[in-house]
Amino acid sequence: MALLISTAVLTIAAVLSGILAGVFPRVPSNYLSIAIGIVIAVVAPLDRLIAPFHSEIFMYIIVPLIYFEGQTTRLYFVRRWWRQIIETAVLLVVASLVIAGFAVSLLGIPLAIAFVLAAISTPTDATATETVSEGRIVPERQEKLLRMESLFNDASGIVLLEAMVLWLRGGHFQYQVAVLNFLRAAGGGVIVGIAIALLMISFRRGLRNFAGSTYNAQIMLFLITPFIIYFVAEKLGVSGIIAVVCAGLMQNSESSRSRFDHPRQYHNSLVLIDLVRDILNNLIFVVLGVMIVRIVRADLLVANNVDLRWLAAGFLIYLVTLAVQFAYGVLVKMGPRGSVIFALGGVHGAITLALVFSIAASLTDQQFQFVVLTETMLVLLSMLVPSVVFRFILQPDLSEGAIQDRVGQLRREMVREGIAAVDKIYLPDNIRASVLYDLRDQKGVTTMRDFWKQWSISNHNDEFTPEERDLERQALLWAFRAERNYLNMVAQREGLHQYLFELYNEVLLSESILIDPQSSLN
Repeated sequence: MALLISTAVLTIAAVLSGILAGVFPRVPSNYLSIAIGIVIAVVAPLDRLIAPFHSEIFMYIIVPLIYFEGQTTRLYFVRRWWRQIIETAVLLVVASLVIAGFAVSLLGIPLAIAFVLAAISTPTDATATETVSEGRIVPERQEKLLRMESLFNDASGIVLLEAMVLWLRGGHFQYQVAVLNFLRAAGGGVIVGIAIALLMISFRRGLRNFAGSTYNAQIMLFLITPFIIYFVAEKLGVSGIIAVVCAGLMQNSESSRSRFDHPRQYHNSLVLIDLVRDILNNLIFVVLGVMIVRIVRADLLVANNVDLRWLAAGFLIYLVTLAVQFAYGVLVKMGPRGSVIFALGGVHGAITLALVFSIAASLTDQQFQFVVLTETMLVLLSMLVPSVVFRFILQPDLSEGAIQDRVGQLRREMVREGIAAVDKIYLPDNIRASVLYDLRDQKGVTTMRDFWKQWSISNHNDEFTPEERDLERQALLWAFRAERNYLNMVAQREGLHQYLFELYNEVLLSESILIDPQSSLN
């Protein structure tokens, strides 16, 4: 029961973070999530509802995030950028590990712990990068390379972290064992991920061909696929993260060639991915906020036990990773500005935090607290610095306010066209009133009074007859067609912009509700 309550509270907190991100669009949602976690931990009654955290839970939070990230990347780009992937996911990771590990040890921190800190700091997070660069135009080369790096350096960082933990436990570093483990884990992860992905794809295709309508089963299978792959790979002793990434890439290839086979299922999958990704990402940072307060409360920073080296360690690791990323950018001829963008774009986020919790059982309480605070410092720096610097070195995209203003104007004009089309046809008064309310509701100008009036009418009056319901449906379809024609005209005049696609998608979804035989509104 305690676990259920804890999960419910954290999930509500993650949802609240998403709501606040909509209210304060200029504040990255990760910051809001941390703040909410801190509030939960500070308020004693809420803090008591959160159960102690277990390390393995965090990896199972990360698994679907990595799987979904892989699905957004075409396998073609991996083949095209394979050399850069090896350079950033292996060579850069090793260089950052070695330089940062020795640099942190100069602070008087044991060498094994220093290398554990460095290994945890190697993975980057594409979602966090998108958060700090939102509203800015990232050059295409840097954007693609950062995405590829974040996909694959998670796995190399995890393998290196395992080697550093063995060093911490055994007292000495066995580089031959580390290299062999890396090759086995990486190569085995690729093989297992591709093999299981092919089996799952074949199974899903078989269900479609032989089992008729299996939408719900397909969605459930889609959700559990990354967990199955990760669990099997880890049981076989290979990298579950690499296996999940490879499976996600294979899933992208399947989706691109079967999206029109079952459009409803494909669309529901996209919606589900966005929902789960946002909640899980927010959840990780809510947990971080809770952990920060609990660690401080555990007397790490009281007068008798002050150790502020975590501040210096986090800052030093961030400087090293920046320098290594910048040096790579210069070597591959990105230019000074491009190299700075690439260096700052390597933002640390949920993956880094998950790795911290994944090794909790291998550390003493004091070591774990030190690692958490150091990596928290790293994560915050990697988000705060580019949030400020990108405003000066990246060209602004259309501002959020300008986009919203233009979308609002287009929506009003679009609905006006729909209402004008309805005015030209004959409709009984009761059906016309219902249709006009629905159309005005598209642009969000209906008041609460209008809503409750319509709610009262629908609950006190008789339902439309089948003939009247069909007439209402035809009138709305006629209006939506006029709205789409208007958007087509705007697209020819202004070009194809993302906000036009979003409006067009809204109209098409409205039409799909009307013609969907499973809709209760028909």
